Amino acid sequence: MMIQAESDRFWTASNVVSLFRLLLTGPVVYLLLNEMRVAAFVVCLLSAFTDYLDGKLARSTNTVSEWGKVIDPIADKVFIGAILIVLLVQGLYPVWFVVLVLARDGIILAGGLWVRRYTPVVPPSLPSGKWAVAAISASGFCAMMVWITARDVFIFISCMLIAVSLWDYGRRFYGILRQNQENILERDGSVAVRQTQGGSQQDP
Repeated sequence: MMIQAESDRFWTASNVVSLFRLLLTGPVVYLLLNEMRVAAFVVCLLSAFTDYLDGKLARSTNTVSEWGKVIDPIADKVFIGAILIVLLVQGLYPVWFVVLVLARDGIILAGGLWVRRYTPVVPPSLPSGKWAVAAISASGFCAMMVWITARDVFIFISCMLIAVSLWDYGRRFYGILRQNQENILERDGSVAVRQTQGGSQQDP
């Protein structure tokens, strides 16, 4: 029987926590739509705790998995994106900022899928990306509680971190693709050398 590699496991404690965070999207949207802002804020704090907990569990139990690298950022993006859209509908968020956040997530997702074609390993989230998500989340929490001045401050910080994170992800994607191209050229060169040597040995 084939034993599944640790890095390929789906059902790990950390992944279950990430999936739980994804499931919190429904309750927080319901609470916001029904103007239960304090309860929604508590759910958001629980979500933030699970975001910390899943990474800690993965490292402490040595179960960092390729699935986890996918589930964790998707859970973040779905949870935050849903909140931003609800707050936008309620008039508590500027349209341009929601479009910016969704565009950033779309660009990073598309870039990750493109790079995934050339490497078997899913690259983990970058620190600048995590800081950007944290600032966006903080702006969402402030908007949720109708703390408009604080919301605007965090929107400004988010914009700067979004720019930095896009630059960092672009550099990473370029570096992965460049390394992959170099590996292909090196492999093709080695094959050509072996073929040349083989042909020379066959010559009379």
